Amino acid sequence: MNLLKLLTTFAFPATTTMLKGVVLSALCASLAACAFTPGSGPLSGELVAQSREQSPQAFQFELVDINETTMHTLLSYQAQGFGSKFKKKGWAPRHIVGVGDVVSVVVWERGGDRLFSQAQMGAKTELGPFVVNQQGSISVPYIGKVHAAGKSVDHLQEAIQLALEGQATNPQVIVTLKQNTSSLVNVIGDVRKPGQLPLALRNERLLDVLARAGGSATPASETYVTFVRGETRAKQLLKAVYDREGENVFVRPGDQIIITHNPQTFTAFGAVQKVGEYPIQAGEVSLIEALGRVGGLSEATADRLGMFVFRYEDPRLVKALKPGANWAGAREVPVVYRLNMKQAESYFLAQQFGVQNKDILYVSTSLGTELTKFARILSTTASVARSSTVISF
Repeated sequence: MNLLKLLTTFAFPATTTMLKGVVLSALCASLAACAFTPGSGPLSGELVAQSREQSPQAFQFELVDINETTMHTLLSYQAQGFGSKFKKKGWAPRHIVGVGDVVSVVVWERGGDRLFSQAQMGAKTELGPFVVNQQGSISVPYIGKVHAAGKSVDHLQEAIQLALEGQATNPQVIVTLKQNTSSLVNVIGDVRKPGQLPLALRNERLLDVLARAGGSATPASETYVTFVRGETRAKQLLKAVYDREGENVFVRPGDQIIITHNPQTFTAFGAVQKVGEYPIQAGEVSLIEALGRVGGLSEATADRLGMFVFRYEDPRLVKALKPGANWAGAREVPVVYRLNMKQAESYFLAQQFGVQNKDILYVSTSLGTELTKFARILSTTASVARSSTVISF
């Protein structure tokens, strides 16, 4: 209130005490109205003052300046994806027999008095095909039940050959896995042919299985793959699987692959030409391109020292960006990136800084804009004072 009295005395030195009271009341009302009128967001200095380093008791977030060091860290960082969570070694489905699989048994005999064929016929006899039943066994003539589930093809082959010795003449057995229906993988979501797929009799990677499921029904830059193996789950953008070989992991029986369409967007508000939510569309959009989409900064109100990007980041990345930061146990860390658009290098840095899904781009208004608003309040108050003077006469 002392400040307001000072302002009224400075602005209207010749007014009476009663008139000053009127002016003071009008100014208070104007400032109160201004305080409760939504603005375009916090000023640059206000936002900086609320960061973890400046205000430990406030909502915790990290403030990071976009410079060459920051960009080097961001560009070299690779988020933990499929490659880091799932083993890179393949799996050989042709070697393992399971319930529901179909096997073929071929017996070769040498000499006379053959068990499976007469002398005038060939020495090769094919038995089966046999389907592994729910108990995990198959029934072979002259042998009976043979447990097959969980055995490698070689071990099953040895078990049948051992059971035939003493009955067949110098038997040699070859077992072939005809259908590997026990080695299934679930592919669901936005694919053209969702369902259970048996793994082929060779090592298959994620993209191989997706191809057999008809491929994604939506663009790779807007599609996410959730890969589940037992208790381990990871999520990755499909385009990243295409671009990085390490993300195209080997698939194993029982894996689940979930394809979801989630268009990537960013939101811009503050002192920009066109506030709103915008699709990223292409796989990669730089900060400078994003600014172009929103029409650039507002010529009249933007603070070129106050361009910010709000984003949640991996704690490992935050530790690399700010070694002194302590976010132990956090899954995600709120980070506010700041760019000084008054420096020429900032435009080159903005070309390298990639906009990510759900990013918030905010440009604060300049202090001059706020002072202009205050000047308008004083102008309104002066009009009230003049009106009051006329009434008093």
